[in-house]
Amino acid sequence: MSALSAFAIVIVVVVAAIFVALTIWARRHPLEAFVKLTRRALRRAGFQQHEIAIDGSRLVYFRGGAGPRTMVLVHGVNDQAGSWSAVAPQLAGKFRLVAIDLPGHGQSDPATGPLPMRMLIDGLAAIVDHESPDTPVILTGNSMGGWVSILYAAEHPERVSHLVLEDASGMAWDLSHVPAFPKDRHEALRLLRMVQGPDVPIREYLVEAMLKLAPTLPQARVLAAGIVEWLVDARLPSLHMPVTLIWGAHDGLLPLDYAKALQGRIPGSQLHVIESAAHSPHRQCANDFTRILIEATA
Repeated sequence: MSALSAFAIVIVVVVAAIFVALTIWARRHPLEAFVKLTRRALRRAGFQQHEIAIDGSRLVYFRGGAGPRTMVLVHGVNDQAGSWSAVAPQLAGKFRLVAIDLPGHGQSDPATGPLPMRMLIDGLAAIVDHESPDTPVILTGNSMGGWVSILYAAEHPERVSHLVLEDASGMAWDLSHVPAFPKDRHEALRLLRMVQGPDVPIREYLVEAMLKLAPTLPQARVLAAGIVEWLVDARLPSLHMPVTLIWGAHDGLLPLDYAKALQGRIPGSQLHVIESAAHSPHRQCANDFTRILIEATA
């Protein structure tokens, strides 16, 4: 065997070993792996990471795209800016995009302590003011990010040209069926199916991760700060900007009945249902979500 052939074999073995090691690490740390991969995907799509300070705390966000209008993307609880990596490259051709890490999420401060809604709204406001000080933005929020977006739009209607709510929470609704803090494997699996869809295969390591991490995720810190006074029901009639709802037909957390009730309370709003999606259509049916979003905000 030549020295060159031997060297090539060594390289293959090393690469294989690295791949195996990374696979094992990702299975043991699926949330961390998801965060790293999605944020890396944003960077590969040309997005750059930025940060600003508000009251001494760091707020992190990604910016990219070159469209004439600015769209701000607001993730849900326990998530981060990389959540939008599946749709950001397509949207970047139409909009100037700002994908934020809400306070207490991703790399934004604070790392510990309660996360009051007031803090989340003010964090969003600071980034909007920094990135689009003179022009209203298209505000797109998923789940709790939609809730925060509603609260921001109600307080600052002149700063929002179009509000897009993707499976947005925040309205008073019976959620007693949701095992938000699963106590066993059955509850963890049920929660994952509510988010991902009833027919999506759920790997065992995701169930284990959910059981281990659920009590420490930001949702516990949001709930600890109190949310009742921030329910949006009374604020919805004041939303007079164009409002588009995009919903997954198989959302097990906030079903279509919730979406229709939400639409009924927002004057002139439009509801679009994606049949193959659950709680996060922008990840589960990226092409359909992007098409609807671009058409609705044209």
